[in-house]
Amino acid sequence: MSRIKRLSVACSLLAALFAAQALHAATYYVATTGNDANPGTGAVPWKTVAKAVNFMVAGDTTYVRGGVYAEGVIRFNKSGTQAAPIKLLNYPGEFPIIDFVNGQAPTYDRILIQHASWYNHAIGWITIEGFEIRDGFEGIKYYNLHDSVIRRNWIHDNVNQGVIGPGSTRVLITQNRINHNGPFATNPTSTQAHGLYLHGSALTITNNVIYDNLGYGLQQNGSSTSVYSSTKHAGPEFAGAANWIVANNTFAYNKNRGGMVVWGALCTNARIENNIFYENAVAVPSTPQGIECTASCSPATGIQIRNNHFYASGSGGTAGVGPGFHAGTVITGNVTNVSAPAFVNGGNNALPASPDFRLTAQSPAINMGLNLYADGVRTDFAGVARPQTGPFEIGAYEYGSAPPVVNLPPAKPRGLRLQ
Repeated sequence: MSRIKRLSVACSLLAALFAAQALHAATYYVATTGNDANPGTGAVPWKTVAKAVNFMVAGDTTYVRGGVYAEGVIRFNKSGTQAAPIKLLNYPGEFPIIDFVNGQAPTYDRILIQHASWYNHAIGWITIEGFEIRDGFEGIKYYNLHDSVIRRNWIHDNVNQGVIGPGSTRVLITQNRINHNGPFATNPTSTQAHGLYLHGSALTITNNVIYDNLGYGLQQNGSSTSVYSSTKHAGPEFAGAANWIVANNTFAYNKNRGGMVVWGALCTNARIENNIFYENAVAVPSTPQGIECTASCSPATGIQIRNNHFYASGSGGTAGVGPGFHAGTVITGNVTNVSAPAFVNGGNNALPASPDFRLTAQSPAINMGLNLYADGVRTDFAGVARPQTGPFEIGAYEYGSAPPVVNLPPAKPRGLRLQ
C-alpha cells in the first residue's frame, strides 16, 4: 500500500472514531429525587453521583442538581479524549453537595480518579466543576491524571488532604475554595494533611482560596517519592514537579505549616507569582509562613518567586520566603510584612467565622501583580475578568469582585462530623 493510501486510511479511521464519539456523546442528570434505575435524563434522573460517574464514557456530561448527596467512593475509571472530554458539572445556578458517608477506613470515601487498568495507567480529559465536597478521607484523589480541570469547588472538612495527586501532567486547578482539611478532631497537631499535595509536570494552580488546613496550603512534591517509576507512573511526564505555575492564590491561616512548600530537588522551573500569603503557620512560631524550601530543595533550579505579598502579625509564623533555595532562584517584587493586604474580612491574627478575602480599596495588593493574561490567567476566583485597571491584583480576587457565594447546607449532627 502506498504512503498516500496509508495516510488516507488513517485519516478515514480517525474521522470515523471522532464521528462515533460525537454520535455517542450524551447528557445525563442527577437529582436527589431520582433513582439509579432510571435512564438519567432530565425528566427521570439518577439519584447518585457515583452512578453517573461510573456510567459516563468519553464525550458525556452529567449535570447534578442542587441538594445533599450521601455518597461512598465516586470513581472515575475511564478517560475522555481531547475532542470528547468527560464532564461532571453542577446544574447551572445550583450548587450540589457531595457529603461522603465514611471518611475513614475501610472505605476511604472520596472522589477517586484511577484508571480501570490500575493506578500506573494514564487517565485524562476529565472536568469536575461546581461542587461542595466534604467529609471524605480526601476530597479528590487522582493517579496519573492528565489534561483535566478541577474548578469552582468547595473542598473542606476531609480527614486527610483536600486534593492529593500522585502523578499528573497538564492539570488545571482553579477557582476552588479549599479549607479545614486534616484530622482536626483526632490529631490537631498533624503536619501531614495539606490543602493540596501534588506532583507531576505542567500543573497550573490559580485563583484558589486555600486556608485553615492543618498542614501546608500547597505541597509541591519534588522529593524522592516523586521520582519516575514505571510501577507508579504512566510516563516520565507524570513524575517530578517541573514547570508549574502557582499564581494569584490566597493562602491564609494554614495551621501547622506555611502557605506553600517547595519540597525536593525535582521542583524545577516553577513560577510562584501574584499570591497572598497571610497569617500562615498559625501554631508554629518563628517558622517561615509564606514559602518554605525543604527535603533538599536547594538543587532545584529555575524557580521564580515574584510579586507575592507576605504578611504575619502575631504569634504564628514569620512572613516571607524561607531559606535554602538554590542561589539562582529569582526572588523579586515581593512585599514582606510592610502592610496587611486589607481584606474585606480577613481577621487580625485569627481566622474570622466568615472570612472574606476580597480586597478593599486600601489594599496594597491592588495593581501590584504581574500581568499573566498570556499564561491563561484571565479571570479571578469569582470569575471577574483580569485585569480590571491595567496591572493584575495580587491574590485570588481582582478588586471590586462580588461577595463570595457561601453555601449553607442543611445542618448535620455535629457528632458525626470533624470539627
